[in-house]
Amino acid sequence: MLLISQVMLWIAVIALSVAVLALARQVGVLHERIAPVGALALGRGPQTGESAPRLTVRTLADGAVEIGGPRPGGALRLLFFVSPTCPICKSLLPVVKAFAESEKLDLLLVGDGDLDQQRQMARRFDLAPERFADAPEAGRAFQVAKLPYAVLVNELGVIAAQGLVNSREHLESLVSAHELGLRSVQEYLARRAAPST
Repeated sequence: MLLISQVMLWIAVIALSVAVLALARQVGVLHERIAPVGALALGRGPQTGESAPRLTVRTLADGAVEIGGPRPGGALRLLFFVSPTCPICKSLLPVVKAFAESEKLDLLLVGDGDLDQQRQMARRFDLAPERFADAPEAGRAFQVAKLPYAVLVNELGVIAAQGLVNSREHLESLVSAHELGLRSVQEYLARRAAPST
């Protein structure tokens, strides 16, 4: 009986090993087929690779900040377009703040709407008023139609990446697209789908 139980046990171990290998292969196949998560570029306004519109906007601290234009030696600037009436914007603000700190990005929140509501939102999420601009003209210049929207601008004042963002993964895709020299996740997918020559 002991010999039979040992043989059955080894058969079970071998069968489980084969099943694990088959599952690992399937996970690899699925990983190859699933597209990466990325910010959705809407195709309006200034495009990635073009100069960002040059604007001087007022912050909630009543200072002036320039958007666009070269900033020699400056960090990448993340423009995050928000509104006090946008629930997704509010849920994403702590993530954006932490992401900008971890990636050493120069974060500038660009709001549109009631100034008092924007100030309340800045206090609620512990956002520095000099990092929050009330600038509907910036939304018009970048032709932002949906929120939350993010634009990554490099030190030369050129749009490095941009898109509609709903998660940290979308924010990370902006930095990844910039590092890989891609305009968007859509360009990455198009390159992957193109037949190799």
